Amino acid sequence: MSATSIDHDRRHAVAVVEGLWKSYGGIPVLKGVDIDVQPGEIHALVGGNGAGKSTLMKAITGVVTPDAGRILIGGNEVRNLSPRAAHANAVYMVPQEPQLFPNLSVLENVVLSLGGRRAGRRRVQEVVDSLAHPIDLDARAGELSISDQQLVEIVRGILRDARLLIVDEPTAALTAREVDQLFERLRSLAASGVGIFYVSHRMSEIFALCHRVTVLRDGAMVLQERTADTSVDELVRAMVPDSVAERAGGRPKPAARPGAGAALELRGLTGQGFRDVSLLVLPGEVLGIAGVVGTGRTELAETVFGLRPGTGTVLLGGEEYTGRSARRSLARGLSYVPEDRHAHGVFLVGTIVDNCSSTVLDRISRGGLIRTELDHAVTDRFARDLALQQGSRTRKVGNLSGGNQQKVSLAKALAPEPKVIILDEPSRGVDVAARADLYRLVTQLAAGGLAVVLISSDFEEIVELSTRVLVMRDGRVAGELTGPEITLPAVRDGAFGTIEEVAS
Repeated sequence: MSATSIDHDRRHAVAVVEGLWKSYGGIPVLKGVDIDVQPGEIHALVGGNGAGKSTLMKAITGVVTPDAGRILIGGNEVRNLSPRAAHANAVYMVPQEPQLFPNLSVLENVVLSLGGRRAGRRRVQEVVDSLAHPIDLDARAGELSISDQQLVEIVRGILRDARLLIVDEPTAALTAREVDQLFERLRSLAASGVGIFYVSHRMSEIFALCHRVTVLRDGAMVLQERTADTSVDELVRAMVPDSVAERAGGRPKPAARPGAGAALELRGLTGQGFRDVSLLVLPGEVLGIAGVVGTGRTELAETVFGLRPGTGTVLLGGEEYTGRSARRSLARGLSYVPEDRHAHGVFLVGTIVDNCSSTVLDRISRGGLIRTELDHAVTDRFARDLALQQGSRTRKVGNLSGGNQQKVSLAKALAPEPKVIILDEPSRGVDVAARADLYRLVTQLAAGGLAVVLISSDFEEIVELSTRVLVMRDGRVAGELTGPEITLPAVRDGAFGTIEEVAS
């Protein structure tokens, strides 16, 4: 079905969202969003980190409850929407990371997911065959490729009779051939009348696959057009307008120390999601690594820190670093603040003291017993430096605000007094005041000689803080920016590939 043949009459829509609002801690993340998807339509949803895409999709699937507005499925308003109610209303989401039981067969994974619906082997095989891709129903799910695991998720949705399918960043781990196969499946589903929300940062995919596109920025809908009536440049500028450049770059930036050798150097590092990355960062420098989700930035950081395998050379302080692990990295002066603070950054059930001292237990203990005065001294130091909530040493980190949780994660990483620190999306999900505290501290740390690697999809953050910028796209370094070259349009255009070269 072509873009021009889609009927945009909301009365016949598969799903309609009207005036949706959602706030966390008084901070709005959705601001009166209106969007719909029609039968047979593939509707793209794009926006930068923190734009509200995930929250919107979670509202439609019943994972979060909106503060205001309404959601209509098949023309009927659904109140008290929950994941179970979403499934009952023929809504299914294919997650970015397939959620299968790796030790169970494909057939077992499908049947267990149907929520009481019955589907025998023959019916499951019919659905798989209809997608024109062979999959052994007896194969263990953990042995499948990512693209085949995603296919299993799509099969689940079809067998639930889904009329609305939500697909979240599905191509991040796929080869070009697998992307083509996925697109064929999605087009086939749309041709059968299914409405599809397609969440992606990849402009080429949006124009190759989707009928309409909606852009979210800071929780608000800023553009909605047929893809035939817009352009890559228009979408990118809606996501990151030139006007915000006036707010970026105003903070005095640290400078690398003259004559200093590289604190961290990578030579031809290759791993899952990235390839042939070479870079160096000097003491006193903030090296920004910019890019959109799925470009391999987090995988690069985890490989350097020792959480993932990789090939190539890593040097710390001029010495080759092999046999990498988190423990050895901390001992050698390399710290990492991960993107997902809840899963990897902090111990939510622990106190602030427990968290801040967890990376230096060998320094604050004697004979297997923690020396309380040293334990508290570590915490007090970072409570001052990070403007952490006062009088809260023994508060559970899970009870703190997002901004204070991120400060605790940073304190953990700084306690071993590293020479190099990698910050992955450090201001994600924090309020304006906490963000200002974090920016001030990053600048102070670099001024004191720490080498900082700043990974962020917030391009304003990259422009404001970075001494140099590497732009990553499709798993590779697409260009380097220095000095006056570090502008919001240059970072933005390089990350989205709207120009062939950033700088060389």
